[in-house]
Amino acid sequence: MPEQVQQSFPVVYSFDAHPSDDGATLAVEATCFDKTVVRFAVPVDNIQHMIAFLLIWVHMISPENSNNGQAEGFKSERIPIPARSMAIGEPEGDQAYIGISVGRAELVFSLPASSLGTIGQSLMIAGPSVNSAPS
Repeated sequence: MPEQVQQSFPVVYSFDAHPSDDGATLAVEATCFDKTVVRFAVPVDNIQHMIAFLLIWVHMISPENSNNGQAEGFKSERIPIPARSMAIGEPEGDQAYIGISVGRAELVFSLPASSLGTIGQSLMIAGPSVNSAPS
Protein backbone atom coordinates (compact mmCIF):
# COMPACT_ATOMS: atom_id res chain seq x y z
CA MET A 1 0.00 0.00 0.00
CA PRO A 2 1.51 3.36 -1.01
CA GLU A 3 2.38 5.67 1.83
CA GLN A 4 -0.08 8.54 2.11
CA VAL A 5 1.36 12.01 2.05
CA GLN A 6 -0.12 14.28 4.68
CA GLN A 7 -0.40 17.90 3.56
CA SER A 8 0.90 20.54 5.88
CA PHE A 9 -0.81 23.92 6.05
CA PRO A 10 1.13 26.90 7.35
CA VAL A 11 -0.55 28.74 10.21
CA VAL A 12 -0.78 32.44 9.41
CA TYR A 13 -0.87 35.13 12.09
CA SER A 14 -0.64 38.41 10.14
CA PHE A 15 -1.35 39.86 6.72
CA ASP A 16 -0.07 42.74 4.65
CA ALA A 17 -1.52 43.66 1.29
CA HIS A 18 -1.42 46.18 -1.52
CA PRO A 19 -3.17 46.55 -4.87
CA SER A 20 -1.40 45.44 -8.02
CA ASP A 21 -0.15 48.16 -10.37
CA ASP A 22 -3.20 47.75 -12.61
CA GLY A 23 -5.62 47.59 -9.66
CA ALA A 24 -7.05 44.26 -10.81
CA THR A 25 -5.73 42.16 -7.91
CA LEU A 26 -4.88 42.46 -4.26
CA ALA A 27 -1.39 41.14 -3.55
CA VAL A 28 -1.27 39.54 -0.09
CA GLU A 29 1.71 38.58 2.04
CA ALA A 30 0.72 36.27 4.87
CA THR A 31 3.29 35.80 7.63
CA CYS A 32 3.39 32.45 9.41
CA PHE A 33 4.47 31.67 12.96
CA ASP A 34 7.69 30.13 11.63
CA LYS A 35 8.45 33.52 9.97
CA THR A 36 7.89 32.22 6.42
CA VAL A 37 5.83 34.42 4.12
CA VAL A 38 3.17 33.03 1.82
CA ARG A 39 2.41 35.30 -1.13
CA PHE A 40 -0.75 35.16 -3.21
CA ALA A 41 -3.02 37.47 -5.19
CA VAL A 42 -6.82 37.67 -5.28
CA PRO A 43 -8.74 39.34 -8.12
CA VAL A 44 -10.51 42.37 -6.64
CA ASP A 45 -13.88 41.14 -7.92
CA ASN A 46 -13.40 37.85 -6.03
CA ILE A 47 -12.62 39.41 -2.64
CA GLN A 48 -16.29 39.48 -1.60
CA HIS A 49 -16.52 35.75 -2.33
CA MET A 50 -13.37 35.08 -0.29
CA ILE A 51 -14.73 37.08 2.66
CA ALA A 52 -18.10 35.31 2.50
CA PHE A 53 -16.31 31.94 2.30
CA LEU A 54 -14.22 32.71 5.38
CA LEU A 55 -17.19 34.02 7.38
CA ILE A 56 -19.30 30.98 6.52
CA TRP A 57 -16.52 28.66 7.68
CA VAL A 58 -16.04 30.63 10.91
CA HIS A 59 -19.77 30.24 11.55
CA MET A 60 -19.63 26.50 10.83
CA ILE A 61 -16.68 25.80 13.15
CA SER A 62 -17.77 28.11 15.98
CA PRO A 63 -19.47 26.58 19.00
CA GLU A 64 -23.26 26.71 18.76
CA ASN A 65 -23.58 28.74 21.95
CA SER A 66 -20.86 31.31 21.26
CA ASN A 67 -22.42 34.73 22.04
CA ASN A 68 -25.90 33.32 21.37
CA GLY A 69 -25.99 35.60 18.34
CA GLN A 70 -25.54 38.71 20.48
CA ALA A 71 -22.62 41.09 20.13
CA GLU A 72 -20.68 41.73 23.33
CA GLY A 73 -19.93 45.31 22.35
CA PHE A 74 -16.95 46.57 20.48
CA LYS A 75 -13.48 45.75 21.66
CA SER A 76 -10.39 47.78 20.81
CA GLU A 77 -8.69 44.90 18.96
CA ARG A 78 -11.41 44.86 16.28
CA ILE A 79 -10.63 46.76 13.09
CA PRO A 80 -13.58 48.84 11.82
CA ILE A 81 -14.50 48.17 8.19
CA PRO A 82 -15.33 51.32 6.17
CA ALA A 83 -18.76 50.48 4.73
CA ARG A 84 -20.01 52.54 1.79
CA SER A 85 -23.70 51.67 2.08
CA MET A 86 -26.14 49.34 3.77
CA ALA A 87 -29.52 47.94 2.72
CA ILE A 88 -32.08 45.92 4.64
CA GLY A 89 -34.59 43.57 3.04
CA GLU A 90 -37.07 40.95 4.12
CA PRO A 91 -37.55 38.13 1.63
CA GLU A 92 -40.28 35.55 2.04
CA GLY A 93 -40.24 33.62 5.30
CA ASP A 94 -38.83 34.56 8.65
CA GLN A 95 -35.39 35.64 7.46
CA ALA A 96 -34.15 39.17 6.78
CA TYR A 97 -31.13 40.29 4.78
CA ILE A 98 -28.66 43.04 5.53
CA GLY A 99 -26.47 44.00 2.60
CA ILE A 100 -23.27 45.94 3.24
CA SER A 101 -21.09 47.42 0.50
CA VAL A 102 -17.39 47.98 1.03
CA GLY A 103 -15.83 49.38 -2.12
CA ARG A 104 -16.68 46.97 -4.96
CA ALA A 105 -17.47 44.12 -2.54
CA GLU A 106 -21.03 43.49 -1.42
CA LEU A 107 -21.80 41.10 1.44
CA VAL A 108 -25.30 39.92 2.34
CA PHE A 109 -25.99 38.63 5.84
CA SER A 110 -29.06 36.59 6.78
CA LEU A 111 -30.68 36.91 10.20
CA PRO A 112 -34.06 36.33 11.83
CA ALA A 113 -36.62 38.94 10.69
CA SER A 114 -37.61 39.41 14.34
CA SER A 115 -34.23 41.10 14.97
CA LEU A 116 -34.89 43.93 12.49
CA GLY A 117 -36.74 45.99 15.11
CA THR A 118 -33.77 45.94 17.47
CA ILE A 119 -31.36 46.78 14.66
CA GLY A 120 -33.58 49.63 13.48
CA GLN A 121 -33.79 51.06 16.99
CA SER A 122 -30.01 50.85 17.36
CA LEU A 123 -29.49 52.69 14.07
CA MET A 124 -31.98 55.39 15.09
CA ILE A 125 -30.22 55.89 18.44
CA ALA A 126 -26.77 56.01 16.79
CA GLY A 127 -27.81 58.47 14.08
CA PRO A 128 -28.26 62.22 14.45
CA SER A 129 -31.52 63.41 15.95
CA VAL A 130 -34.21 64.19 13.35
CA ASN A 131 -34.84 67.52 15.09
CA SER A 132 -31.19 68.52 15.31
CA ALA A 133 -29.99 71.51 13.35
CA PRO A 134 -27.31 70.93 10.71
CA SER A 135 -23.83 71.96 11.81
